[in-house]
Amino acid sequence: MEQDKEMSPDAIIVFPAGIVPLNDVKTEWRSTTYDENDAFGTLGGHDRVRAAALLARRYPTAAVVTTSHTLGRPAPTLADVYENELIGLGVARERILKEESSNTTRAGLVASLELARRKRWKRLLFVSSGFHVPRIRAFLEQEHNDIDVKCAASEPLLSAADPSFAAQFAAVQDTPAYKKRLVSEERGIQAIKSGDYRSASAEDKLEREA
Repeated sequence: MEQDKEMSPDAIIVFPAGIVPLNDVKTEWRSTTYDENDAFGTLGGHDRVRAAALLARRYPTAAVVTTSHTLGRPAPTLADVYENELIGLGVARERILKEESSNTTRAGLVASLELARRKRWKRLLFVSSGFHVPRIRAFLEQEHNDIDVKCAASEPLLSAADPSFAAQFAAVQDTPAYKKRLVSEERGIQAIKSGDYRSASAEDKLEREA
């Protein structure tokens, strides 16, 4: 399941981490940074977008899939916001597909696998934050899946492309919000393995300032 530099995926799947409005009237939205949290700790969705754009350049024949609906509020879908940011980073619009039905990690994973089967994709590369990847893998282990799925954490990709990012991310890792996220993710993984996992409420998932 480790990232394989020789892999040429059929599609790159971006798992989101929330959106926030760019203005008071909420006519424009963006992906979250590490300065925004939900009830479980830091988010950092924009780094997932940046990492996906890097991978799109590395694998120019791969489709790019953005995922997730909204949290029941007046807002564009997360998939739509992430698509627009990818286009802003140079990914051609015609390469991007939006999966807009899911609103949890598990639902996004299942929907991505179903899309892959419809498209007859054999190899997928899931992209998310390093803290989120183990939970994706835990869900994946519960799926009866014949598709070759690998996972890539955004932080190593960004550090390799921009050495200054490593220092910036080291500071993020030292924050209470990041440490809270690690604890939350570990608790979630244990719940998945024990069969006790329950998706968080929409209210808990809402983004808020650190």
